[in-house]
Amino acid sequence: MLPSKIPAHSRSVRSYDLITPAGRIYRFPPPSLLQQLLRWALAHAETVAISAAILALIYVAGFAAEALDRSGFDACNDGGRRVG
Repeated sequence: MLPSKIPAHSRSVRSYDLITPAGRIYRFPPPSLLQQLLRWALAHAETVAISAAILALIYVAGFAAEALDRSGFDACNDGGRRVG
């Protein structure tokens, strides 16, 4: 069954209000651009770290494969027949 009302898009926050159990109200200003970027970076830090680790492993595997490939051909060429 589909919902009868379409949820409204979130609005930008102008200020934060904190109401304590005693009834006091504290108003906080909206987050700055730097705070918003820091919050976004912290939210995506795990994904970025995993992606960087995977890319590093692929890079290292490329060097290892290249080194193993060369050493295999070098071993075959060293033991060859000499004509002469």
